[in-house]
Amino acid sequence: MKHKISENQTRLIYHNPVSLITSNYHDKKNVFTVSWLCAVSKNPQLAMISVDKRRASFPLIKESGKYVINIPNLKMLKDVIYCGSVSAKDKDKFQERNFKFSVSENSGIILDDAIAFVECEVVNEFDVGDHVLFVGKIINAGAEEDVFTNGKWNMDNKDAQTLSFLGEGNYIITSKIDHKKKIKF
Repeated sequence: MKHKISENQTRLIYHNPVSLITSNYHDKKNVFTVSWLCAVSKNPQLAMISVDKRRASFPLIKESGKYVINIPNLKMLKDVIYCGSVSAKDKDKFQERNFKFSVSENSGIILDDAIAFVECEVVNEFDVGDHVLFVGKIINAGAEEDVFTNGKWNMDNKDAQTLSFLGEGNYIITSKIDHKKKIKF
């Protein structure tokens, strides 16, 4: 069960983790992988994702005006790869990957196995060629208590290690750097 986070919500995505974006509109829902995302404002707390106009989720986000950034860890790597390489036009990814999820009070889809989530309501969008930047106001956020506490990631817990995408199928995980050692500049 994820605990609710009301402060420092943007810190959940400061490191631009590969994420599984969920969206739904009427009876359609989808999940896809994105690595182009970031926090863009602390006050108000805003998060941005870049979505290819050809993605099946594009019209869902455009019409509903909402999306959820679900932050996976290494345990969900197969889901991340699958959702980034299979189109919802061909497969029901929720069924294919047997995703368990809950629906928030704002109708957002929150993946149970994700270690954190950031639910957003679109406040602006920018057409940038083949993609659209959706800027969303954070309306709800939560994380597993043992991976994100007191407004920061608990990097002593290996489950808090998130994924980053380097292109061409290459992923890396975040890891802790011992900041207690003296660093000389």
